[in-house]
Amino acid sequence: MAATTTTATNSSAIAPSASKDKQILVTMAGPHGTDIVGAVLECLVGHPLDINDCTLSRLYHRVTFGVLITLKSDDNAIFKDLAAAAEKWDATLSYDVPDTQTAEPPVRHAQEAGRVGPRDVQGVPPSLDEAPYVGRVKYAASILNQNGLQPAFLNDWTQFCLRYRISVEKLNPLNKNQGMLSCADFRLSVPGTLDMSQLRTDLFELSSSYGTDIALQRDDVFRKNKRLVVFDMDSTLIRQEVIDEIARHAGVVDKVAAITEAAMNGEIDFKESLRRRVALLNGTSVEVLEKVKKSLTFTEGAHFLCRALKKLGYKLAVISGGFVPLALYVKAELGLDYAFANQLKVSWDGKTLTGETVGPIVDGIRKAELLDVIAQAEGVTPRQVIAVGDGANDLWMLNKAGLGIAFNAKPRVQEQASEPAGNAPSRINQKSLKYVLTLLGYSERDLEELSSDY
Repeated sequence: MAATTTTATNSSAIAPSASKDKQILVTMAGPHGTDIVGAVLECLVGHPLDINDCTLSRLYHRVTFGVLITLKSDDNAIFKDLAAAAEKWDATLSYDVPDTQTAEPPVRHAQEAGRVGPRDVQGVPPSLDEAPYVGRVKYAASILNQNGLQPAFLNDWTQFCLRYRISVEKLNPLNKNQGMLSCADFRLSVPGTLDMSQLRTDLFELSSSYGTDIALQRDDVFRKNKRLVVFDMDSTLIRQEVIDEIARHAGVVDKVAAITEAAMNGEIDFKESLRRRVALLNGTSVEVLEKVKKSLTFTEGAHFLCRALKKLGYKLAVISGGFVPLALYVKAELGLDYAFANQLKVSWDGKTLTGETVGPIVDGIRKAELLDVIAQAEGVTPRQVIAVGDGANDLWMLNKAGLGIAFNAKPRVQEQASEPAGNAPSRINQKSLKYVLTLLGYSERDLEELSSDY
């Protein structure tokens, strides 16, 4: 961004020459907090100029304040005032003269030969807190590890960004766990010409090697303006697979569990797997469903997440390949707005299961269709929908939603979450569902505020 940069401590800074309509970025940094901001602005008041932009960063007492101005005269007096203010407040003063023709600054890294993509062309960005390059796309990267983000991982993550010429524009720490930073949110400026397929493959390898989730999503107006969250039920909102629990009471759990595992990994078509498993339940007492309800264990963070989302005005739904009585129970327990699932057929006297289902089967395609139906009913677009699931039959709705989250997902789903589709699912491989809020950019302080009055 700068054709000319002059930096020095206190009043010894050498100022650029003044001329009418010249743009200059004035930066003052010092240990006196808001006084630094006041010192700069007080100097600007007495001179003819326009303020085009400004930015501020703080590290405890130390503040760095930058303001982009356009001079309206040839008078150099403003630089004398700024130098005097810097000396008064023990501050560092610098000037930058923007130039859209400036080449990218020289890179001082031995890894330059391994960089991916062409060198960037500089330009004046819309905002001072954006990287000064053209042809960029904004992304948010949420980094999660409930056991803490380790220095080795953060170093490799930084080297990853350097390799792909990704500029970090902002870093926000979000959560701490026992005093260790466990979640951070990066705003990234990504070259528009990058091979996103290769990037996502390398990102998946980096994430897997450290057991640390890296959720990459477009950083646009829809990121924090989602309005509907659709959940899978089994192994997502609850820890169990309900058909396995029914089968346990029916004495066929081993047979059913084997089919369930194959279906969730995508080895068997879901409709066929459901037909086989339900057939094994023929003759089972309907009272088993009440027993299963009592044995269900909700996933850590499920109650908190749903209550927090309701506070924020979201509509919530469960769309399950399980069964209606249990989906309705989960809906009531978590305060959800919608519940869809498969309906088990019962005998003429209502006492036993017949080993069949009634109505359309809620498979992967049906889940995506129901997501659309609910979104239309609520008057929101798919980009305003979050879908959370773990199995292969969730992939359709994860890809349909503006933000799809593979939560502690099966291997096939983990792999698909690294594929290059524009809305490829993000991954959360942590214990708690509360980290869904982290992917929306909410901090630990935000979560504490959302947990109040419960």
